[in-house]
Amino acid sequence: MKITLGGLAGTGTSTIGRRLAAELGYEFHSGGNLFRQAAQEHGMTMEEFDVYLHNHPEYDQKIDAMQRELGETQDNFVLESRVGWHFIPDAVKIKLECDERVRMERIVNSKGKDRIAYESEDYEATRTKTLEREETHRARIEKIYGISDLSDRDHYDFVIDTSDKTPELIISEIVDFLNNNERL
Repeated sequence: MKITLGGLAGTGTSTIGRRLAAELGYEFHSGGNLFRQAAQEHGMTMEEFDVYLHNHPEYDQKIDAMQRELGETQDNFVLESRVGWHFIPDAVKIKLECDERVRMERIVNSKGKDRIAYESEDYEATRTKTLEREETHRARIEKIYGISDLSDRDHYDFVIDTSDKTPELIISEIVDFLNNNERL
């Protein structure tokens, strides 16, 4: 089974993706990790690379092609990616949502986890940077692929609000969905 896991920063996609893959005995892949690796290869911080991508869509396309190829050549994986639903149409598509304030608090408290430009524990600075980055990403995807409704719930098979749930409960609900859905 192929599973894509999407959601905005702070919704828990990386944590849940890794744990879900382990629970299922699947491989875990991260679109974010692919971008971090590309930034490192270019000698840039993630923030610098994010700005660079604005004028170099070929890097988005290269990383997106890697996701598409993953879906065409492998099975039994979880891919954490905001656009994974688009590149792997035959996957089970899961979206994590979360209250904005909770998302921002999670990001502020996630020191040392390679977040972009969140050196500060300042909530408002983190919120501003996060929302700017999300809009930049949305605009890039619309420009490259014509997808204007990137986060629309209709792209997903299952949507779960992570605002007040533990990772264990979230994984339990996802596994229940997977086990009880005849389409799978």
